[in-house]
Amino acid sequence: MRSLLNFLLRFKTLILFLILEAVALGMIVSSHDYHHTVFYGVARNISGFVAKRIERGTNYFRLRQINEELVAENIMLRNRLEALNSVDRDGFTQARDTLAGINYTCLDARVINNSVNKQKNFITIDKGSKQGVQRGMGVASASGVVGVVVGVSRNYSMVMSLLNTDFRLSASMARNNYFGSLAWDGINYRHAMLSDIPHHVVVSQGDTIVTSGFSAIFPPGLMAGTLTGEQRKGGDFVSLQVLLSVDFKTLTNVYVIGNLTRSERDNLEKEVLP
Repeated sequence: MRSLLNFLLRFKTLILFLILEAVALGMIVSSHDYHHTVFYGVARNISGFVAKRIERGTNYFRLRQINEELVAENIMLRNRLEALNSVDRDGFTQARDTLAGINYTCLDARVINNSVNKQKNFITIDKGSKQGVQRGMGVASASGVVGVVVGVSRNYSMVMSLLNTDFRLSASMARNNYFGSLAWDGINYRHAMLSDIPHHVVVSQGDTIVTSGFSAIFPPGLMAGTLTGEQRKGGDFVSLQVLLSVDFKTLTNVYVIGNLTRSERDNLEKEVLP
């Protein structure tokens, strides 16, 4: 209390001056239309500026919630798309799951651990066997392919990242369907190499690379990246550099892809193929 009184006594002249200035300003504004208009115009600009900054701050803190909502919506749309693609075609009867009638299901998950600076990188997600995750399931984000589940506990799963020198993805060029093997060379976390492309294939910088659908892990047409234009030639084939669509340093939300007919396909191929 004494400190407050000392402050008031020390700055009593300045405080009195400010009070008189405020009173004078109020009298001028209230007695002159022009000053009244200018004052309220300035007040509106200031309040609008403050409100805009507050709104931006609020939106920033809501980014995580918004991101999770977008992931959930993306998964819903993918499930609907699979349902639409599962209609019968002339001459063929498509095998359907008796409950959902689709071939793929998606489960959203959040990345809780990740690495990009090793030769063999892995990702930990917050979903496990309790939620239905199994080894061998594919993992993707809204941007494209992320990796494959290689380990599962009750509430968590380990994913072999595409940024792992042991990972191979069957991918194709969306423009002409020529396919090859997409693999990371362990150098730049933003680039991988698409190998086994014949020399005669015409390629252009910016061509889209997608999953071929030849494996039972990922559905066809899932984004993997775009060609940068750099090529490595050798033998009868050429290797093309691919700018990955997923930036693994900013990866936060993913979804796990389950193929409902995978076991049937695997059993058939094991029975027939040598």
